[in-house]
Amino acid sequence: MKRPLATGLLGAALFLPACSDAKPQGNRPSPDQYSRSGCILLAQRLKENDHGWILNGSVATRAVRSTDPAISAAGKELVLAVKEAGDLDVGSKGKADMTQAEARVTEAQQKLKTACRDLLGEEPWS
Repeated sequence: MKRPLATGLLGAALFLPACSDAKPQGNRPSPDQYSRSGCILLAQRLKENDHGWILNGSVATRAVRSTDPAISAAGKELVLAVKEAGDLDVGSKGKADMTQAEARVTEAQQKLKTACRDLLGEEPWS
C-alpha cells in the first residue's frame, strides 16, 4: 500500500515541473580571466560614459584574448574601432571631429556588452 503512494508522489513530483512555462537555464560556461576582466573593464568604461579610444584599448585587448568566441569577436570589432579612432585623432594632431569614430567605438562596446551579458548574466560583473 505504501509503495503505490510513494510511486504516485514521485510521479507527480517529476510531472509538475514539466508543466511549468519556465525554461530551465542551461549552465553557462565558466568564463576565463580575459572574458571576465574585459567585461568588468567595459562596465567601468560605460559607467564613466567613456567612448574614447585610449582607455578602451585595454578592454578590447583583454576581450580578444577570451576563449569565448562571442566575446573574442566583439573584442576584435572594438580593437578595430579603437585603432581607427586613434589613427584619426593622432593623425590630425587632435583636431579631427571624433564624433563618428566615437560612435563606432560605442557600437562595438554595445556588442561586447551583449556578449558579456550572454556569458556572465546581468550586471554587476565581478
